[in-house]
Amino acid sequence: MIIDIGWCIAEELSSSIFFEPQSSQINFKKKSSNVKSEGVVRCPAVHNLTLNRIFNIRSPYTIKLKAIETSEHKIDIRGVYPDTEVDASILPSIISIEPRELWIDKNIPILQFKMPYVFFSDIPVWINQLEAPSQKIIKSWSLIQGRFDIYSWQRSLNFATQWFDIKKDFYIKRGDPIFQIFFDTTEASNEFKLKKVILDEKIKRRIASCEGVTKLIKNTGQLISSNRDPNLKLLQ
Repeated sequence: MIIDIGWCIAEELSSSIFFEPQSSQINFKKKSSNVKSEGVVRCPAVHNLTLNRIFNIRSPYTIKLKAIETSEHKIDIRGVYPDTEVDASILPSIISIEPRELWIDKNIPILQFKMPYVFFSDIPVWINQLEAPSQKIIKSWSLIQGRFDIYSWQRSLNFATQWFDIKKDFYIKRGDPIFQIFFDTTEASNEFKLKKVILDEKIKRRIASCEGVTKLIKNTGQLISSNRDPNLKLLQ
């Protein structure tokens, strides 16, 4: 069964800078085209995962950050120019730094980047946000991975990272994969097809109804599981 997954950018302003999600089969087929017909890259289990379920999200920004530890044991984070393409005046609107008391490790800053991709389905589907393999550079940060139900819950993806080596610059480059998304259901043989949709009023209302809920109440898991009218069709 092929399941349609709708996607859009949740904000119209500057939405043209964001790349379409890229199927991992493009790079997989390119790299394995000269490989013999046997071996792990020809395994059906590998193909079922790599070709049908995983998509790359590429960075719309080129941003380099430097961390400066102050005498008060605080960390001041600044953009490095001209390496950073984003204008200094709007950089704070793209990047937010979590309060230190919310860090997983008190010595490792957590940064969140604006990444307004929204994915949804008209049947129960889970989206998993995973670390993207990095072959070009050794990263100084790691993705905070997550998973949620895109049938019951429509919200922008968070691009949240731990900057585990603040002695090295934090660097993301436009066009490079920064994380992967992986879809799954209760049926292992399902395949997924992405469909770009127009950000209409129906989708805007769904996004607005889910936005900020975790800051208002606790134990949102039960709310998420019951937060979808079964008659609502977002892909129609």
